[in-house]
Amino acid sequence: MDYPIIDVSKQSVQQFETECSHAQAVRYVAWYRVIRPAVVLGMWLFGAWYVNGCLAHASPEELSLQAFLPSILGIGAMAWTLSLWTLFRRIERHLNPVRQERVPDMAPPVAFFHQELGDGAARCMVAYHDDDGFISHVMSMSEHVKQAEAA
Repeated sequence: MDYPIIDVSKQSVQQFETECSHAQAVRYVAWYRVIRPAVVLGMWLFGAWYVNGCLAHASPEELSLQAFLPSILGIGAMAWTLSLWTLFRRIERHLNPVRQERVPDMAPPVAFFHQELGDGAARCMVAYHDDDGFISHVMSMSEHVKQAEAA
């Protein structure tokens, strides 16, 4: 499935059946609408219960601001770093839009396996890279050997 989870969770059994069997479609709907939300809710409730137990048995000096300050500073530093990272990535995309276009969403059609390789060598591929480090093209090992022999 190529959709975000929020979109997949809204699909009905009939929509899932277009891609898989009825039994698999029912399992997908059960997972995305019942089981997965229950697991997430259960984890949050378990976390709240655990923190409540820790705070209930803590001494007054453990509950002071000085005890929480290292954790607060660590979380703040992480949030600051991630915010800067996001900001710089957006600036980079704005200044260099060509970089986004050079990265393909999927491998080029040449990368698909050829029948002539057979079962034993089905994963023997040779990848060629351009000057920027991106894969320019992919060919089977037999094509590579033929090309090397011809050269």
